[in-house]
Amino acid sequence: MDWLVVMLFCLAALVIVYHHIGYPIMLKLMTRELENKLPAFYHRQYRITPLDHMLPSIHLIMPAHNEASTIAEKIHNLAALDYPDYKLKVTLVCDGCTDATAQLARQAHAEQLCRHLQLTIIEKPRNSGKVAILNEAISQSTSTVVALSDVSSLLSVDSLLVVATQLSQEQTGVVCSSYHFYQSLSVGEQAYWQYQRSIKSRESALGATLGVHGAFYAFRRDLFKLIPPDTINDDFTLPVQIIMKGYQCLYDPRIIAMELEQAGNDMDFQRRKRIAAGNVQQATRHLGLLHPRYGKIAFNFFSGKFLRPFMPLFLLMALLSSAWLAPENVFFQILLLGQLGIYTITVFYLLFHSQPSHRQLRVLFYLVSGHLAMGIGLCQYLCGQHKGQWKRVSQQIQKDK
Repeated sequence: MDWLVVMLFCLAALVIVYHHIGYPIMLKLMTRELENKLPAFYHRQYRITPLDHMLPSIHLIMPAHNEASTIAEKIHNLAALDYPDYKLKVTLVCDGCTDATAQLARQAHAEQLCRHLQLTIIEKPRNSGKVAILNEAISQSTSTVVALSDVSSLLSVDSLLVVATQLSQEQTGVVCSSYHFYQSLSVGEQAYWQYQRSIKSRESALGATLGVHGAFYAFRRDLFKLIPPDTINDDFTLPVQIIMKGYQCLYDPRIIAMELEQAGNDMDFQRRKRIAAGNVQQATRHLGLLHPRYGKIAFNFFSGKFLRPFMPLFLLMALLSSAWLAPENVFFQILLLGQLGIYTITVFYLLFHSQPSHRQLRVLFYLVSGHLAMGIGLCQYLCGQHKGQWKRVSQQIQKDK
């Protein structure tokens, strides 16, 4: 019996190490001689030129639910983007907002510097959910390119020019941005996002980026397919539907989406629980991506997106197998104590809404608390406790309290 438990422990340990360390190392080796080639884009510098007519029409769609705190800054940001006015259309869809999002958007649009923006504000009396909003708005769009952006994130001024250049390449169907925060992050978050940007850059060098950040991404309108209404992570499903048609999804670090909101431990934990449920859904719904015909895409999907939501199960398997073997083996006693110590420290800091003072412990805390949130999200998804309607994370925390 013990040999079977040892095998289970070795399997769990192998998967955990491969996902966190092996996959990034393999990506680095595979892209060592490859350059993430970034095509030069048209530097318009806010001047009307004869080349403007060659740029694609872009429809930027922003679903919103109670975004009064950031909507004015977002309108100002969009008005400052370097792109021909007649080529850019913006639609703000207020999905069951109970605050002054629409009113503040109109006030910002009425300002002298924003009047040139082709902005349409749609108010939905009931919260129908982000996916329903996206399906309706994108289906009605007649532009060549559709861009999706969160209200709480600001875009670099030449982001649309970079999008136009990337999507001018026949094989490119989706282009995504580099995600940054306006306010300083914790050490753990900094390490996490640095890791994510590195992974996306290397995946893009292989031409096989999977998943984008909803803060901002753009795609060819004619490649759009309706998103299943119960989808949780639309910013994975929509790009993957395009990838499965044979097109590339590329990451371009020159496109910067700057997040204005700063999430504390509570907000971040709630957000990661929600994302975890979506990760489980996308892993099970897109099993077809594991087929060898997808090559590098299949490799990236398995190593990153497919394994991630089930990582709490492998961690639990490692813990239980260590506990089974510990009474008769000093090595597993040490492993068990180490695991219990890490989990105890993580739960302690989560309960007291704080973080360790030591840098390395903060990184470890962020990683382990993420897996804990993912485990809860996994259970919630399996129990059917996820919902299609959306709420701001801060509002959900207040409700829970």
